[in-house]
Amino acid sequence: MILFLDTETTGLYPGNVCQLSYVLQGVYGAVGRNLFFTVDSVEYGAYKVHGFTPEKLRVLSGGKRFNDLIGLIDADLSSADTVVCHNSAFDVMFLRAEFERAGMDLPIVETFCTMKKSVEICRIPRGRGCGYKYPKLGELCEFYGITQKEIARATEKLFGAECGFHDARFDTAALYLAANRGMDNGYYAELKAKL
Repeated sequence: MILFLDTETTGLYPGNVCQLSYVLQGVYGAVGRNLFFTVDSVEYGAYKVHGFTPEKLRVLSGGKRFNDLIGLIDADLSSADTVVCHNSAFDVMFLRAEFERAGMDLPIVETFCTMKKSVEICRIPRGRGCGYKYPKLGELCEFYGITQKEIARATEKLFGAECGFHDARFDTAALYLAANRGMDNGYYAELKAKL
C-alpha cells in the first residue's frame, strides 16, 4: 500500500499542520482523505501561500485539533508500506513534531520523495548552470504532461473538492497523478514494487 501525502502548515518550522491530505493506493484502487485542524496562529508567510486563517481553520475543522484525529492518522500511516511526498523532509518534519507533542512515534517506515527522485528525470538546469534543480510539483506535472484540469478532476474524484495549488487536496492529487504517470513511464521502479 502506498500513501501519497501533502500538508499545509502554520509556518516554515514545526509549528502545526493545519491541513493534511492523503491518498491511499493499493491493488484495488485509491481513496482520498482530507483533514483540517484548528490552530492557534498562522504565520503571515504561510497565510500568503495557502490562505488559511485560524478562524477559517476552526470552521473547516469543526474545532478539531491534530490530537483529536491522531488515532485515525496513525492507523492510516501505519497501513502504508511507503509514504510518498514532494519534499518528504518537510512534511515528515511537521508530522513528526505533531506526533511527538502527542507523546507518540510517527509510524512512517519508508518515504519516497518525488522532488529528490525526479531531479535526474526532469533535468531542469539550475540558474547558475551547475547541475539540475529540484523540480517543483507543478514542474513535475508539466514534465509528465499532466494539466491543471486533470489535477482538478482528480481532486474532485478523490476529495470531492474544487481548489488549486497550495491546498493540500489539490497538491496530493497532483502528486498522486505524477507518481503514477512516472511509474507508468518506467520511472520509480522501487515505488511500483509497493503496489
